Amino acid sequence: TLAKLWQSDDPRLRARALHLLARIDGLEKKYIGAAIGDDNPDIRVTGLRIARERGIDVIPLVKQLVGDPSAAVRRECAIALRHNESPAAPALWAKLAQQHDGNDRWYLEALGLALDRQQDKFFGAWLEAVGSEWDTLAGRDIVWRSRSKKTPDLLVKILLDEKTGEADKPRYIRALDFQSGPEKEAALIKLLSAGG
Repeated sequence: TLAKLWQSDDPRLRARALHLLARIDGLEKKYIGAAIGDDNPDIRVTGLRIARERGIDVIPLVKQLVGDPSAAVRRECAIALRHNESPAAPALWAKLAQQHDGNDRWYLEALGLALDRQQDKFFGAWLEAVGSEWDTLAGRDIVWRSRSKKTPDLLVKILLDEKTGEADKPRYIRALDFQSGPEKEAALIKLLSAGG
């Protein structure tokens, strides 16, 4: 019966069947794998959520989905990387961050949630990947949302940049409130010295 529901045309019934099928001992990976490869992005998201819930290693799944055409699937990938200590996680997060277009605040928030407890590793991997091309609309969003030790200096660079509009400056100044440590203090001194 569940297998028939899984083959249904109704995505809600398929998702419900998937939740049960993926709980059958020995068949978890089979059905999660099928969900990850499904044409429907909601089913792919469901497969990834079930994998997290069942304690299955999400890294191979995120590797498959990191370039997914659906922003919803990529958001779920970012959330799946939260607190993940795999050596592959920072590079995967960086690939997801590079796909932020600067217009999807939920995508940005998912990236931000994934940074928790791994700010320096994940943000550092993104900076390494984008190099000097970090200063874009999307890149500024990622800097604004991050809490890395490298963030305060980049926020000051944005604030001192002539291209930064007056209306945008308060956003970046407020972002400094979420920073801490000597890096923040050095960035504030730099900002004050520049008359910012």
